[in-house]
Amino acid sequence: MTVVSETLTDAAGNPETKPLTFFIEQIRESASGTSTISVKRVDAPVVGGVLTVNLDPGPARVEWRGKTYAIIVPVSATPVRLWPLIDAGLPAPGLGEPGFVRNAGGIARIQRTTVANYAAIPSKDPETLYITFES
Repeated sequence: MTVVSETLTDAAGNPETKPLTFFIEQIRESASGTSTISVKRVDAPVVGGVLTVNLDPGPARVEWRGKTYAIIVPVSATPVRLWPLIDAGLPAPGLGEPGFVRNAGGIARIQRTTVANYAAIPSKDPETLYITFES
């Protein structure tokens, strides 16, 4: 099981009070391979504005205030945040809209370059994702 934990607030910073509901759409085998996971909906309380729930790793859905989001719960020995799971499952913006690539942090720019030019860069920027191609 993976612990999903997140501080939840409204736009004014007030603690969230409504439970979130987690479920899967089709039965599946557990991540450990020792059981079958049902489609039963699980209401996860928010205590003092903090959600904490144990979930079987794998595809799931979370419903919160009338909206449903597809998530994939990772295998993790330490708690994971909910927002990155929701963000990773959001659809890509439409053609021509900004934000096609969702940056989860740590990348400030992307640079396309030849393999030769990449090799010649004396000090590579750790915040740049280099995409190389043969010239």
